[in-house]
Amino acid sequence: MVYLNFIWHMHQPYYRDNLSGKTKMPWVFLHAIKNYYDMPYMLSLNPKIKATFNLVPSLIEQINHYIDGNANDELLDILSLDASTLSDDELDILNRYIFLSNEKNMIQPFWRYKELHQKFKSSQMGMKIFDKNEIEDAQVLFLLSWCGNYLKKNNATVKNLISQGANFTHQQKLELIHELIKFLPNIIKLYKQLFSQGQIELSTSPYYHPILPLLIDINSAKDANSTMNLPNIPNDTFKEFSEPQVTKAVDFFEQTFGTKPNGFWPSEGAISEQTVELIAKHGIKWVASDEEVLYKSIKNHTKDKLYNLYRHKKFKTLLFFRDKHISDLIGFEYSKIAPQIATLDFADKMKKIQSYSSRDYLVSIILDGENAWEFYPNNGEDFFRELYKTLQDNDSFVQTILPSEAINLNLEELPLEYIQAGSWIDANFNIWIGKPQKNRAWELLASSKEDYIKNSAFLSPQTNQKILDEFAVALGSDWFWWYDDDHFTALKPLFDELFRAHLQNIYTLMGLNIPQIVTHPIVPKNEIVLAEYGAMHQASDFKSRESEFRYCKLTKRWVLFAPKRSDRPNNFIKKQIPLDECVCPFDAENEHLTPKEITRIGGGKEWRARVVPNLYNVLSTDISPIGKKDDYFDLFSGFGAHEVIIETPKHDLEMFDYSLQEFIDYLQISKERIASLRYDTRLACSILFKNHGQQAGASLSHSHSQIISMPFLPTETTQEIEYKKEYHKRYKRALLDDLVYEEKQYEQNIIFENESFICYAPYASSFAYEVKIVAKDKYSSMIEFDENTLLNLAISLELIFKKYKNVLDYFSFNMVFKNHPYEEYSENSKDYFRFCVNIFPRLGGIAAFEIDSKIYLNSILPNIAAGKLREV
Repeated sequence: MVYLNFIWHMHQPYYRDNLSGKTKMPWVFLHAIKNYYDMPYMLSLNPKIKATFNLVPSLIEQINHYIDGNANDELLDILSLDASTLSDDELDILNRYIFLSNEKNMIQPFWRYKELHQKFKSSQMGMKIFDKNEIEDAQVLFLLSWCGNYLKKNNATVKNLISQGANFTHQQKLELIHELIKFLPNIIKLYKQLFSQGQIELSTSPYYHPILPLLIDINSAKDANSTMNLPNIPNDTFKEFSEPQVTKAVDFFEQTFGTKPNGFWPSEGAISEQTVELIAKHGIKWVASDEEVLYKSIKNHTKDKLYNLYRHKKFKTLLFFRDKHISDLIGFEYSKIAPQIATLDFADKMKKIQSYSSRDYLVSIILDGENAWEFYPNNGEDFFRELYKTLQDNDSFVQTILPSEAINLNLEELPLEYIQAGSWIDANFNIWIGKPQKNRAWELLASSKEDYIKNSAFLSPQTNQKILDEFAVALGSDWFWWYDDDHFTALKPLFDELFRAHLQNIYTLMGLNIPQIVTHPIVPKNEIVLAEYGAMHQASDFKSRESEFRYCKLTKRWVLFAPKRSDRPNNFIKKQIPLDECVCPFDAENEHLTPKEITRIGGGKEWRARVVPNLYNVLSTDISPIGKKDDYFDLFSGFGAHEVIIETPKHDLEMFDYSLQEFIDYLQISKERIASLRYDTRLACSILFKNHGQQAGASLSHSHSQIISMPFLPTETTQEIEYKKEYHKRYKRALLDDLVYEEKQYEQNIIFENESFICYAPYASSFAYEVKIVAKDKYSSMIEFDENTLLNLAISLELIFKKYKNVLDYFSFNMVFKNHPYEEYSENSKDYFRFCVNIFPRLGGIAAFEIDSKIYLNSILPNIAAGKLREV
């Protein structure tokens, strides 16, 4: 017999700022109306199926805040306002959340929501693109998309609004919010009912979800991974906070459910010898963690060992270890296939385990009970219906049990001499400690504690308790989860802000000035990405035709894969297609052949320049910004923007023959787009470039440029910025300013200069006839240009391309505009970063030597090239 032990972990960070009384993020409320009720409800429809629900105490506390009317949820407060009264700041908060739902399974089922989402994505204006009625519709549909299946089928208000579909009023929105909050008390009631009936078991976790082994002894991280780089703090800095997290959790559980808990899921499955000892002291009978922790503890990686019942020899606690592979199948993979196929595969895996031998087996399936289901159609209901039916149909060899029942079964109980410190992720603590941002957070906590110790004697008992509560919240695992590059979310800066808010509250409660090190962000302003790791958190889904970044750990560079680019048309005369048979989508009167226009210069049919989304885009804002990371392969979705600047309506006009006005139009519309894209805070940089001619990589001969905007900085860009900053710090000058000065002293490479720009052939040019046009004044980006500066750049481009034509005739080239990235862009950027334009003629190819060595072969000395260009 295979005994199946389901444990669903229900958890959210503590989003409440206790000092202000405000709830800063809405995820507790949204998951409450969706999964916290639906999961036990679906189980209740199948009385023969048993499962355990692990309810984190701080999650229940936050649900109670909503029930009691004390949540003060920032998003719900804004949703409760009339759409016509919303300020820009309030609209910005709506931008953050209103379409942050799974597009396929939560947005597209609502035709109006899908329509509004398309409009939202097509604009850089966010919610400002909507009128009052559209905002009200988007808000109502956002709430309806988060409603679970129980509410959609049984709540009259929800059913009526779904049936109505659109044109919702402000009053209807208020009625919906009221109904959803009124529903919340049913959640804990349902858990209590199923618990009393014996269909479910309830377990708990440390109150605010900290990593207990690290609180008890921060050297546990070294025990799990000997190469760990620990923060510079004493190993027992937070030991005094470990026991109260367990004590408070056990007491809260008893107050809520009328009995002490039997079981404990340590936050993130994080466990150690001292952790088990602490938990056992509180009368907890069983604890769960991950299979990798078991394998390291028994020094045996045989899968058969996983399916036993273990008891700690010294502390007498029962130990359950999750089957990582099967748990992750539910969290990751089964959402991608039909429920019938998924559940048959699940049953086959149970049969395979049962076939190992004639003995009974214990299989623990432990994963996040809330985040994976939005990736399933119908919020996972179809999958669970099939799963529970399959389990009941196969009860001759597989039965679901509760952990507390395991001791009464015919299972071999094995003693466990020792528990290796580790968590559910790779049996170590790397996700929560060891990298710069994570260690910085630990060190800030430690320094705040030192300041508190100095002042605690002068504070009242009530104030001391409030401060200790702030420390307890700040020690929660989730803040550390999002730091550094392991996992990513567009809300990452908000998690950092909320973590530091708890530290700031400590100083406010002490009546002290808040140190600058606490107010300064740990996360750089534009570090925006989202990733998920394993089945305990949100699942990810990359489609084979979508773009994705892959990180090469040999070269430390990102590679962008864009399968759609293989579909691009190519009208260079490689296949001898007659010119009159080619239809160019960029030509005048072919505007209908391009995606919907973003902007243009010139009205009606007399346009002079246009910008459209790239039909064969390498990046898209339609793709969720998600990623995955492990020891060998890093992956990030192709999230970003990819636009085409159609420089002229004239098919045969090349940049070599542009008039001054055409250059002005080109620069003006480019400046406008670089500036507009900056307002999407998810983007870290925009690269403006032009590929002209087949050798330069262009697929269409019609003159055009492109903008690619990315959510992070390429490795070379990061290194370049750091180098320029370091140079400025040392010499108090911009590096490029000094290089221009040296070129002017040398004289031979200078081609021309005007009031605002200097053009020269760089001393170490990589390409023959390469030139650089550099701003003479302190400009770090073209978005800073005034009208006269933009005119002088247009004059410079017109002149250099006329010179090029006279010396080389028409040729292929790449041109790149070097603007400061959006990330860390400020007034001070002008001190170390100088705007420039690089033009790289592609007169020959790049061979293997250049590719491998990164040393370019150039057959024309820059002074010779500059001399020829100067003369014409």
